Amino acid sequence: MKLLLDRELSGFPYRAYKFALRRLVKQVQPYHPVAMDGCALSPGERDCSDRWAVISRVLGQGADTLADLGCAEGYFVSRAAKEYGCFAIGIDADVRRLTVAQDVNVINKNENAGFMYAHLSTDFLRKLPQFDVVVFLAVLHHIMYEHGVDYARDLMRCIRVITKKNLVFEMGQSNETSMYWAKLLPDMGPEPHKWIQEFLLSCGFSRAENAGETDAYHSNSRRSIFVAYP
Repeated sequence: MKLLLDRELSGFPYRAYKFALRRLVKQVQPYHPVAMDGCALSPGERDCSDRWAVISRVLGQGADTLADLGCAEGYFVSRAAKEYGCFAIGIDADVRRLTVAQDVNVINKNENAGFMYAHLSTDFLRKLPQFDVVVFLAVLHHIMYEHGVDYARDLMRCIRVITKKNLVFEMGQSNETSMYWAKLLPDMGPEPHKWIQEFLLSCGFSRAENAGETDAYHSNSRRSIFVAYP
């Protein structure tokens, strides 16, 4: 089977496939860093090193499975599979970014990693099994300003159910006033990190620890990275 796979991924069709993928990466303007065959195709619009440092520490404590909800180009999924041998799955509804994630993963022959197209909803999350580690980064504030705090809390309660060991979490804050959506979020007050921590506890997590900080997307604000426990 391996020889057959190597034979299929060769020659002009393979080179044309990789050329088309490089063009797609340029068009998408990736959110995450993207590399193919060991060569960087894009540094990504956002530095992932600080968030990966937290995820890596959590995985190092022992984890066999990981789900990244809103995985973009799959940076965390690919690294979890490659460096920790996790069965890792990324879920996203952006077809362009998901295509990059899946195709680059195949080109890189990264086993144990896979990607799924889906919109995050309470109905969808209830169908998922448990994962040792769930990654949910920079997504919830979009859901919160579109559907309200109560729906966001219901969604997080569903995520708590599928979290076996740890949730790695980060979200946009109301003090990111350069972003149009900041005024649509509930006022998190002068300590948005504390507001988010209390919000996680209200969703049923037993505790939520501030595990680090990360840059905010196109903002000078700093966001907390939380590790929460079911």
